[in-house]
Amino acid sequence: MRFLEYETWRLKKDIDPKDYDQIIRDWFQFLKDNYEQLFPEWVSAKYYRETDREGNPTGKFIMLFEYDDIEGHHAYKERRKNWDGPYEAYKKVDPYQEFFDLETVTTDYWQPLETENWAQFK
Repeated sequence: MRFLEYETWRLKKDIDPKDYDQIIRDWFQFLKDNYEQLFPEWVSAKYYRETDREGNPTGKFIMLFEYDDIEGHHAYKERRKNWDGPYEAYKKVDPYQEFFDLETVTTDYWQPLETENWAQFK
C-alpha cells in the first residue's frame, strides 16, 4: 500500500524568491538525476503553493512525497538520516535549512484508501 508524506512550510524572512525558485528547480533536477541510487522507494514528489479560495497565495508551500509503501519510507529515512555517503551531495541542494522557516514546518502521513473507487477524469 502506498504511503504519503505531506510536508508544509513557509519561507524565512527576506528570502529572494528567485533564489528560492532556483533551488527548487535544482532540487527536482537532483532527484531526477539520482533517482535510482538515492530515491528508489519514491513513486513521486509533487510541489504545491497553497492559495485561498480566489487563488491568492497564502505564503505556505506543500510537498507531497509518495512512497511504494511504509517500509520504503522508513528504509529511505534510515538510509539518509546522517546525510553521509551519497546523501552529502543531496543535502547541498535540499532547500530545507537555508530557505524554510523551520518553526512553520509540519509533516503529516497518509495512506490511500479505496483506490479502486477513485475517480480521475482528466
